[in-house]
Amino acid sequence: MTKRITISLPDDLADEAQESGNASGYIADALREQRRIRDGMAALERLWGPGWQDGITDADRERANRLFDSAREVA
Repeated sequence: MTKRITISLPDDLADEAQESGNASGYIADALREQRRIRDGMAALERLWGPGWQDGITDADRERANRLFDSAREVA
């Protein structure tokens, strides 16, 4: 089932969605990814408790960013 909605996006994001060839699918995928990340963060909090991310260092963040960037290059 689908529902038609109207949204407004900044020009650069609207262009990116339109260039995908299927703007609705592109935005739906982005929202699903956001939900997946939010659910993952909630799972981490259930596993390690509130404030689990307080012990993450800047070096940890930099390493994670490098890993995510290299994963995007492969995809």
